[in-house]
Amino acid sequence: MNERVIPWQPTVIAGPKQALLVTPETAEMMLKKAKRPLMIMGPLIKESSALPFAVLIAEKRNIPIVSTGDMFKTLNESDIKSKPYGVVEIVNLLKDPDWGGINGEGQHDLVLFIGVIYYIGSQGLSTLKHFAPHLKTLTLCKFFHSNADASFPNMKDEEWIKYLEKLAE
Repeated sequence: MNERVIPWQPTVIAGPKQALLVTPETAEMMLKKAKRPLMIMGPLIKESSALPFAVLIAEKRNIPIVSTGDMFKTLNESDIKSKPYGVVEIVNLLKDPDWGGINGEGQHDLVLFIGVIYYIGSQGLSTLKHFAPHLKTLTLCKFFHSNADASFPNMKDEEWIKYLEKLAE
């Protein structure tokens, strides 16, 4: 038998509600529509040339930053305001529609993920997809996250930086 075997691709086989592939322009529209966005920044962006763009995206739009892992130290040393939380901790808080949010101004309506370790981010996004219908999720990572509502596609570093640069403008 000459059947072609197709390898399993978890980002393609995602079930009935798969993430929308977004461009910087679409991500910008989502950000403009959001009333209380939140950025969750993980340690994978720490050594990346994408970090200044992620910070610029948050600062330009007055988006509060949650730093996970050892990202708080990196941001704190650069005088960038963030609040330290574990990924599981912040995801659990985001599930609660009555939570007051990071700044006590009310629950967030759009959560941006960037630099979070893929398998942890994927589980957090899956939890939010199923248990937090009151919010939308957008990943700005260079890898596609099928459990997000919207995600950048898989791409090489150069293209990813161009996407973030365009969104930061």
